[in-house]
This record gives sequence, structure tokens and C-alpha cells, in this order.
Amino acid sequence: MKKTLLIAGGILLAAGAAYAGGLGDTIVEMAPPAPVEPMVEDNSGSIPGWVIPLAILGIVVGLAASGTDDDDDN
Repeated sequence: MKKTLLIAGGILLAAGAAYAGGLGDTIVEMAPPAPVEPMVEDNSGSIPGWVIPLAILGIVVGLAASGTDDDDDN
């Protein structure tokens, strides 16, 4: 009986050592993060900046040219 308990204890110790750390998460060494490059914003837009003032000027000139003179009282 003593011999069986010693063998069982030895197997238990060997199995415990073989299983040690088996349930823990694995430690993975991460590489350092890559350097972050600053983003360059493209502020050019879809149309040039002079188009909108030119369009407003064209609308004002068009309204002035097509306006009628309502000074005539018939």
C-alpha cells in the first residue's frame, strides 16, 4: 500500500509539473509600435477659392442688367 501511494504521489507531482502554467495566457512579446507619421491635410478643396466670389459677382451683375426701371406710372 505504501508503495502504491508513493508511485501515485510521484505521478501526481510529475503531472502537476507538466501541467504547470497550462491554463494561463501565453506571454507574447510585442514589437515596439511603428512611428506615427503626421497626416498632411489637403486644403485645396474641390474648387478654387476665386470661383464663389466670381459667381456672386456674376449674379449681382446679371440682376442689375435684367432689372427694369419702374419709375413709369401709367
